[in-house]
Amino acid sequence: MNAPGIGLSAQIPRHSSTVAALIAEARRNPLRWLVPGIVIEGGQHVLHGREETFKTMVTLQLHEALATGGEFLGRPVNGKYRTGIVQLETKLNIFGSRLSRFFGNDAPPIEVFPSTLRLAVLNGKQPKDRIGIIAAWAKEYNLSFVSIDSAVKLFPSNCDLSRPEQASEIFNQLQLLPTIWMLAHDRKMAQGFGDQLGNQEIVGSGRFAQDPDIVHQMIRPDGRAPRVIFNWGKVRDGEKSDPLELWFDKLDFRLYPIHPYIHLLRPGARFEEEIVQEAEQRYGWKERRAREFIATLKKLCTCDDVAAISERQEGHKKLLEMIGEPLPAAIDLPDGLIGPTT
Repeated sequence: MNAPGIGLSAQIPRHSSTVAALIAEARRNPLRWLVPGIVIEGGQHVLHGREETFKTMVTLQLHEALATGGEFLGRPVNGKYRTGIVQLETKLNIFGSRLSRFFGNDAPPIEVFPSTLRLAVLNGKQPKDRIGIIAAWAKEYNLSFVSIDSAVKLFPSNCDLSRPEQASEIFNQLQLLPTIWMLAHDRKMAQGFGDQLGNQEIVGSGRFAQDPDIVHQMIRPDGRAPRVIFNWGKVRDGEKSDPLELWFDKLDFRLYPIHPYIHLLRPGARFEEEIVQEAEQRYGWKERRAREFIATLKKLCTCDDVAAISERQEGHKKLLEMIGEPLPAAIDLPDGLIGPTT
């Protein structure tokens, strides 16, 4: 019971601050990007898209870059971060097969959420129970980045994804975790309608677009083609970048953010015929389609507007060589797509 004559406000400890104090604190601890323009330290990130838009693939590449350094989607990454994968959609033996194809025998030190804890999460009665298990695991292994596949699995069976208070509770509980990268599904479109750009496409409450710090979307205009578009839907503390075209190479099991043949020329010159012959294995393209992309490759230019690719004859064969860093080509958004919204 309160002491006589003492109001509730008098019992609450005073925590005062000023604008000047907050500015000084921000200067001492500036915002830090783990991946410039894509992943901000301590932020809540959502990557959404329909099925088979390579969301899991790009997430694995992000883990790889954060763990070992290098680059992610053409952006430099320092690496050496402790990261963890929380795979709730599929059983770990199935997920392990995908990891084997991706990493081969050279897997970086990335933690994976154990199957026993996965079952515990799926049996949790409340969002705080499910996320609490993940938070305890992340703390035990001192992780600085955690991906969760997918957001829907954080909702118990009695929760309605479309209710704003339920979605907000999920994001409130996610404050217990370090930097978060969470996958979400887009709503299914009626037959004959293409994918739509925009955060309103995420299944569930609109809070999925409002509560995260950064929202990205993956669009696959043609399910038969190994091409997706990585789109910036929302960036709370930064600037949106232009949509980025990504190409999936089935041999490397990687997405590349530039012309599909460029990564083949980075190690050194290649004969044109070799690239054409590999195109079917890598992209599923027959010779005619493969040569169409050879023609576009030769048109790439650097920032100085000079040719990025040289071609010379060696005997009866044409040798292609990258002599400058090409600029990314402009993306023509296909019919059926609308502009991005937040």
